[in-house]
Amino acid sequence: MTYSTFDMFQWMDAEAASAFQEAAFRRDYAAGQVIYLQGDHGQEMFRLVSGSVRMSVSRSDGREIVHAFFEPGDCFGDSSMVDFGPRPQTAEAHTDIVVDVIDMSNFVRLRDAHRTFGDAMLKLLARQMRAACMYFEEASLDDMSARVARRILDATRSFGTDADGGKRLSLRLPQADIAHMVGASRQSVNKVLQRFQCEGLITIEYGNILVHDLEGIRRAVGCELPS
Repeated sequence: MTYSTFDMFQWMDAEAASAFQEAAFRRDYAAGQVIYLQGDHGQEMFRLVSGSVRMSVSRSDGREIVHAFFEPGDCFGDSSMVDFGPRPQTAEAHTDIVVDVIDMSNFVRLRDAHRTFGDAMLKLLARQMRAACMYFEEASLDDMSARVARRILDATRSFGTDADGGKRLSLRLPQADIAHMVGASRQSVNKVLQRFQCEGLITIEYGNILVHDLEGIRRAVGCELPS
């Protein structure tokens, strides 16, 4: 079985996974609907069943960084369940989505009754921390081309679908969102994408990207990455 990057089920035994599913209840969100806001008090965690979720952080001056798009299987909203602190980011339905929801009482019950649930939570938090550290490293040390290429590569791995001439993202990824992901202006991102297009690596589509040359995108990142 193939698991998404932030799916707790990859670290849970069958009994704990079954108990999680029995304890969860389903909820739907329409595209663009906010699941929770940065700073909210959290009493629920989520596992994405279908669709994609946009995770972002913002400042009072309106500046925003998009740091992840979650795919089915990914779990989120967990940190507030552990430390009872405010939500560290905003979660928004990027498409119409379905989520499994675990409330606080069931979270405590699962943690107390199933050791592998608690172990999975620790591993999920550790993976999230590593992702945050990597994001900070990229933003601080990579040049603009490498940052844009890495975001394209990440999106292609999670959301790429076969298309004539390459991989098309099933996730709508406009240039404004890429700019928010790499901490740059839309105009700067457009210059990089136009260069990638001239080099034959991608085709820029309306609100989307068709990737022709994954190896070329990897080279633009500047390091060897798994396919």
